[in-house]
Amino acid sequence: MTSAGRGRGSTRVVGVALSPEALVVAGARSGDGRMTPRRLTLEPMNGGNGVEWPALRVAFAELAGTLGGSGARLAVALLPPLAEVRRLELPPMRDEELRQLLARSATRYFVGVRGSAVVGSSSAPRRARAALARGTAAPGAVGAAAPARLIAAIHGAARDAGLAIASISPAEGAWAAAAAAFWPSAGRGAFHLLVTHDDRTDLLLLEDGRLAGVRHFRAGAADAALVADALRPAAGAAGAAGAAGASGIVRAAAIGRAEPKRELARALGSHGLALAPAGAEWAEAADAPSLAAALFAGPDAAPLLVSDEVRAERRVEARRATRFIAGTAAALALLAAAFEFWGVQRELGAVQAQRAALRPQISSTLVGRTTVETAFRQLASLRAAERTAPDWAGILAALSEHVPEDAFLTAFRGRGDSVVVDGLAAHAARVFDAIERTPGLTGVRAAAPVRREAPSGGGAMEHFTIAARRTAGPAERAPAGARANASAARGPAAAPARALP
Repeated sequence: MTSAGRGRGSTRVVGVALSPEALVVAGARSGDGRMTPRRLTLEPMNGGNGVEWPALRVAFAELAGTLGGSGARLAVALLPPLAEVRRLELPPMRDEELRQLLARSATRYFVGVRGSAVVGSSSAPRRARAALARGTAAPGAVGAAAPARLIAAIHGAARDAGLAIASISPAEGAWAAAAAAFWPSAGRGAFHLLVTHDDRTDLLLLEDGRLAGVRHFRAGAADAALVADALRPAAGAAGAAGAAGASGIVRAAAIGRAEPKRELARALGSHGLALAPAGAEWAEAADAPSLAAALFAGPDAAPLLVSDEVRAERRVEARRATRFIAGTAAALALLAAAFEFWGVQRELGAVQAQRAALRPQISSTLVGRTTVETAFRQLASLRAAERTAPDWAGILAALSEHVPEDAFLTAFRGRGDSVVVDGLAAHAARVFDAIERTPGLTGVRAAAPVRREAPSGGGAMEHFTIAARRTAGPAERAPAGARANASAARGPAAAPARALP
């Protein structure tokens, strides 16, 4: 619903109903609940190919002054005969394909169209398409047409007055939208709306609140029997579906001029048909078709009449809006990236500051760790040296066991796998043989000639120097700890018992 006092977004949308003789502007409700519509008388639009309507320009300028200047948007409903609406029995097609078909053949489908026309269409409601799929009904569509020069004149007059056109639609679409507000049940299933005028009666068929068909009859009760025949099939279908109440109650209502409406209601009553009354809130609008059309003009009053020029402008605006949105999205992405980079740099600075604060502690810890690692390396070297060192104690123990009792060792030298011993004995040959039999030694030889010496206070003895090569015996091949344990087990008794006096 549109009104002069109601806003949509940042600008107001004002509903107007346009006829050849007048412009009706929807008004807001006053303190006593009454509507205050405004009617501006117009001179008819000149014939010919002109696209100007001077009287409409003046009326729009006056309306702009009343609304407080420019910036308002108008939702225009074209009253008959400015626009023609009819039901079309066509194969199913998309809305754009239907519009193009009507635009190419407007004079074929619309009787009152002469020359170029602006057309609009409204496809069948979903329930009707479902019925078609079941094979029980034809879908149909509603088409509308108005002279192209009239549409151009409306846009030009609004532009000169500093106003903008939000939508242009036939009054039948606005009346269908009004029915859904006056009678909420009209938005469900099939519903018939009678619109009474001084010169005719319009019968609108609504499917799920959308305009699905239009029929015209003579004014008042002149065609009451025909109207009753048109309503009865709907009453029977509603009764079969359970949507209607008791017998004789149909889903139908009437708006329009009071006297023709009362006359038609009495005539339909004689045929056993009753019309639903409008609520008190909408009583005034229900008695004035032009006011109802002005109140409910807008994008919901399908079918809409949109000229090719307006479509081109909307495409340009859509592309401009798309580019603006894309640019804005790119700018926001860059801004987000900049904020992310700034956040990363700030976190990096904080981490670097924390690392600088911890560096002295870490340095001292690293020094201590280096000292410990050096000690461990030295211990490892000692363990390796201990494992690889020759078992000199074992060799000395073996020599002490095998050297004869009358022999004395005065020196012992070992290097690598070489062993050299010096000593005195009564017979050096026995010592040579004993060392040769000693386990762990091989390659026994005399390293120097045997000499006879006489130690002080004793008899003459032979001085010998014997060299040998050490072999890896069982004692050396054993682990270092085992060798140490073996040496400890032998104790002092395994040491040489003889010494040089």
